[in-house]
Amino acid sequence: MSLVNDNVLDEIKRDLKENYPELYLDAFLNIEARELIKDILKKKHSLLLKDEERLEYVVQETVGLGVIDDILTKHPLVTDISYNATDLTIETPEEKFVYNGEVEEDYIIKIIQKFANAVGKEFTPKSPILDASFSNLRINAVHKVNSPYGTTMSIRVTRPRLALNIDNFENFAPMYVLDLFKAMIEVGSNIVISGEVGTGKTELQKLLVGFIPFDQKIVTGEDTLEGHFKTLYPEKDIISWLTTNNVSFTDLIKAALRNNPAWIIISETRGKEAYEMIQSVLSGHRIITTAHAVNAKATPTRFVNMAKQGYQVDEEALRGDIYRYFHFGIHIKKKKVNGKTVRYLSEIVEYLDGEKTNTVFEMKVEDDKFIPQIGSYSNDFKNKLIEFGSIYKGLPCYNY
Repeated sequence: MSLVNDNVLDEIKRDLKENYPELYLDAFLNIEARELIKDILKKKHSLLLKDEERLEYVVQETVGLGVIDDILTKHPLVTDISYNATDLTIETPEEKFVYNGEVEEDYIIKIIQKFANAVGKEFTPKSPILDASFSNLRINAVHKVNSPYGTTMSIRVTRPRLALNIDNFENFAPMYVLDLFKAMIEVGSNIVISGEVGTGKTELQKLLVGFIPFDQKIVTGEDTLEGHFKTLYPEKDIISWLTTNNVSFTDLIKAALRNNPAWIIISETRGKEAYEMIQSVLSGHRIITTAHAVNAKATPTRFVNMAKQGYQVDEEALRGDIYRYFHFGIHIKKKKVNGKTVRYLSEIVEYLDGEKTNTVFEMKVEDDKFIPQIGSYSNDFKNKLIEFGSIYKGLPCYNY
């Protein structure tokens, strides 16, 4: 429901563009600029905008994202907002529902155009797919020329918070697994986290980074600011980088090696950068990354296939290196339980020389019942614990 007539909004928007052009552009991304816009609007339109709700509405519609801003304010845990040409849907870590207000395609197109303008891209029949990211929002939109039912849009929302943390870890896996994760980081294990979209791979990656001590430099590479590692861990030595159209994950990995890091954190391995990651591991750097794979045992094959996208490789030798120098694969799944989405640790496997895997942990699921199964880890990992003087006491009694 409109709190202010569309013609009045257009007049206000035109006035801001003409008289405050720089502030108008800054306000799309900058909260401080929005506050300045608010002050201007209060003075110029004191009678019309005398109540805070109407003022906020005008700011959202003129220099903000309108209904998107409203959703972000009312649903602080939202992770995804999407328009499927008919409905606007909202997802949080626990539920998915349809926005109860009226939203038409023309309105969604205006929002998409704001994103396009902000990043200097086009969204037209000639450029029908928009991929853009800034601040904590990432958008993908497809023009109606390629979408028979109308324009579509998906927005991913990220925030500098630990959705998975020590306080709620028991909802994800038994607490003894948290101690195992700490021990993996303590001894410098190379880790790949796999799972489907929305299972919480990045959240686990963020948690693991928290166990890295200050004296070990960290370089992070992302295609959008999703991990917020420097904000979450200001006390750590972290260099944070983003990819662009001209700078790929491969470029960032190569640059990372020149910055003397102990750890390289790549948000997601999805292409030929897998080869450079393997090379960085061979040169003594530690890796935590995520990947899409059917399970943790499939990850080495996925890495070989991704490396082949950009390099001619000896598959057998490369696969052997992965099993020898990548230490653990962690797989995450999600399941609906009583109408809510539950994300849980599905398995931990240890990669062993000779292209073998060892199941350290597995979560069996029977209907809505989660049954943890404890395996064992190798003598190599035990020896590392001794070498590093770890106080880790080990897993509970094995039941495999």
